[in-house]
Amino acid sequence: MRTKGYPGSFLTSMNNEEILNFAIEHGMIDTSYVQDQIKMSKREEILKKHPYSIWIDKNGYWHTYLPKENGERKAIKRKEKNDILNIIESFWKNRSKNSFKERYRIWIDRQRKCGRSDNTISKYESDFKRFFLDDEICYKDITQINDEYIYMFIQRLLKRKQIPYRALKGMFGYMNGIFEKAIMDKVIKENPCKYVDLPTFKQSCKEEREKITEERILSKSEKEALLRKLNSSYDGKPNYITKYAIELAMYTGMRVGELSGLKWEDIDFKRKEITIRHSEKYNQITKEYTISTTKNSKIRKIPLTKEMIDVLQKVKEVEMKNGYITEFVFSNENGRIHSRVISDCIRNRTMSKEFFNPKSIHAIRRTVNSDMRCNGVSSVVAASILGHTSKVNDENYTYDASDMNYKTAIISEINEKTKCI
Repeated sequence: MRTKGYPGSFLTSMNNEEILNFAIEHGMIDTSYVQDQIKMSKREEILKKHPYSIWIDKNGYWHTYLPKENGERKAIKRKEKNDILNIIESFWKNRSKNSFKERYRIWIDRQRKCGRSDNTISKYESDFKRFFLDDEICYKDITQINDEYIYMFIQRLLKRKQIPYRALKGMFGYMNGIFEKAIMDKVIKENPCKYVDLPTFKQSCKEEREKITEERILSKSEKEALLRKLNSSYDGKPNYITKYAIELAMYTGMRVGELSGLKWEDIDFKRKEITIRHSEKYNQITKEYTISTTKNSKIRKIPLTKEMIDVLQKVKEVEMKNGYITEFVFSNENGRIHSRVISDCIRNRTMSKEFFNPKSIHAIRRTVNSDMRCNGVSSVVAASILGHTSKVNDENYTYDASDMNYKTAIISEINEKTKCI
């Protein structure tokens, strides 16, 4: 190497490291340029190892694939080429035992050991795909993630997806749990989530429209319309057992799993009471139905009224006639009727113009509770019948179930009294 202004003997007496330092100190080499070239060289090395092609479609979006754990591949699409290259580089560079994705797996294992149900684990898995799987954070070494990186991740997430703030808080809770587990395992010393001011993202989130009362419960006219449909079904298809479950729900407010899990031994016609002690559960992972305890694992009793007795007698008569009788109240030629079938039935029967919107068994539960509350039943009693706490009853199940005629009569009476003052 010969450099203008310096004798060759001077440079040849130096080793390579000394020559490089000399050149940098005297401005002969642009260090930022060298750093950029090193980064580009490293990126090129990584891209050479990337087994999938990178291409642009007719709409200007760049595409590639990334390998999945099960041996399959996942499609990735971005508007800018550099974004695709960043994801590829981050994937192969940071694919380690301490990547965010691997730490998530470790956190999930702990949730299982803590007794989380398969359905809860399934929700975690689904949310991980929704929030994290399309982003480079998956393959980022968790020791390299700080609060600034989390801010950038959330910005990318909200740019890519419309997410309500409530869902964003749930996602942030997962992140916090993953980092806390990493602290427990002495992988990191500090949780970067505690330095993230999450509410600052609220205005960037999808605005959630609060559902109005008409969407949450059945009005008086909707209840009448549903009962007419059920009664007409009795005449046309008396063997269709599912409709009896819906009618019993309208009288009891039972959960859909409780309807499916209801046994004949739970019906006491002498004491006139129904004991709610079973509920059907569907395992999202194994895809199996099982009979377990109620949602809160508590047993409760519901008074058995004349309307309920009529429904149950019809059910038993039809099932005995057709050979459907099992230990469960609601059975057909295929055995016990599953909760999903009951849910589909109520939704299908409320999709006509008589209804403000399609209703669910949960809407029927809210209706039963709201009717009781509007008729002076205490929160404690109503909550006891439906099987949850008074707080949950007041916050999530109580709506104004009175119709406009009733309200008109009340206001008219008040107005009349006001005129007489």
